[in-house]
Amino acid sequence: MVLVLFFALILVASVFVPQYIVILLVLNLLTGLFLSIIQIGIALLPHFKPKRKDGIGQPFVSILVPAYNEPPAVLMQTIETLSQLKYDQFEVLIIDNNTKDEAVWRPVARFVNTLGSRFRFFHKGHLDGFKAGALNYLLERLDKRSEYVAVLDADYLVREDFLTTALSYFSDNKVALVQFPQQYRNRIPENQPIADEYRHFFGIYMNMANHLDCVPSTGTVSVYHLPVLQRIGGFRGEALTEDADVGLRIYAAGFRGIYVDQPIGNGLMPYDLEAYRSQKWRWAFGNAQSLKTLSTLFGKIPFISWAGFLSHLTAWHHFHFLPFAALAAFPFILLPIIPITAEHREVLIFAALSIFVTMAAKLVLFMVTLHRQDGTIMQAFKAFVVHMGMTLVYSEALLAFLFQMKSVFVRTNKFILVKMPSLLKNSYGELALGLWYAVGAVAALLYGESSMVVAFIMAASALLSIYYIHLKISPTKAYSKKIMEEAERKYQSYMELD
Repeated sequence: MVLVLFFALILVASVFVPQYIVILLVLNLLTGLFLSIIQIGIALLPHFKPKRKDGIGQPFVSILVPAYNEPPAVLMQTIETLSQLKYDQFEVLIIDNNTKDEAVWRPVARFVNTLGSRFRFFHKGHLDGFKAGALNYLLERLDKRSEYVAVLDADYLVREDFLTTALSYFSDNKVALVQFPQQYRNRIPENQPIADEYRHFFGIYMNMANHLDCVPSTGTVSVYHLPVLQRIGGFRGEALTEDADVGLRIYAAGFRGIYVDQPIGNGLMPYDLEAYRSQKWRWAFGNAQSLKTLSTLFGKIPFISWAGFLSHLTAWHHFHFLPFAALAAFPFILLPIIPITAEHREVLIFAALSIFVTMAAKLVLFMVTLHRQDGTIMQAFKAFVVHMGMTLVYSEALLAFLFQMKSVFVRTNKFILVKMPSLLKNSYGELALGLWYAVGAVAALLYGESSMVVAFIMAASALLSIYYIHLKISPTKAYSKKIMEEAERKYQSYMELD
């Protein structure tokens, strides 16, 4: 509601006091232009190959697997994969927190009991702090021999050389984090644009992070040096993206991370628009929280690292809220009763430029990155359209944080729900605003203001791209269901309650 009122305030001000909105739009444009130039520059950086160290030995590693209301067969599959690691000195701690249904977590507990003493399962009916709270709970229960901690999402299947590969990149005593890319096993040709949209992030921002010495954690297939993790106090429960937050605090403590561009495991990407939107909101809002932490580190870490973190944390932010609201005023401004002034035209120009700069920069980023990864131009364009389909989410999250709106951690649903959410429920904002811009385009033609049509079409296209996401992510549902059914058959004997 707060964002709706703010949107309405900008809209009204654009009609009656446009001279003030022009100032805000110019600042908005300069911010977007500055970040776009940085992002394009980092996309052109060459591929980085981090150093490795031979003779790592067998330091003891604790693998932490947090889960909340996760399909039990999927979690058991992840745990069984960990039992096959080609490494001797490790333990696996699994925690299911806040899941009320015993049928979800008890089969997992039963399965873990068959794997021996190095596997331990915990269930907590109430635990604060989201995923970070679960991880901190496990950090207090590690084997005393532990030197490193690996964090793995409940749906990830890792290769048997996961630990030996990761530990080889702790090449000096300043490296406290080794991060691998995220890959997806429910990727099929039909949903490839969704997978490519994820892939562009690692191709651009994580490669950049190695060059600028600002590698963050991305939440799974992450390995930490335990003494450093303990030194910074573990994970912060108030952070929705506890991974980005812990990465910042590692650098604040005088240590650094390494990104290894080598797939080491495969997880599951969201199966529908609701889950996808929820995940992207969490990432954008959580990164906005981390921007506050980053501001406190200015001058305390090298500037090049600080600027790199700034680019990373704004990867999921579009500065479109202000120009979207200003542009929404123009169907009213076009009415004959309101004379169009020079200030009104300036509002239109800077609103349109703000939207265009972001769209053009993002298109260049996708073209450069996916071409480098042997993708085609059309493949890059499709991934770009997917990215723009979340533009309203990416535009609202930062303001939601600035207005101190509360957000909660929601587990990303990756399998079939009993009741499917409606498409309208998850796209009504984009639909309403996109149709309003279409009205504006028609009105501009009727009143002889054809120069405004491009701005309306550009904004409407970005917003209504959310339906392209729906089109491309929908086939994931059937394939994810197949994965689920195969896992359930495999672990059927553990699924029935005593």
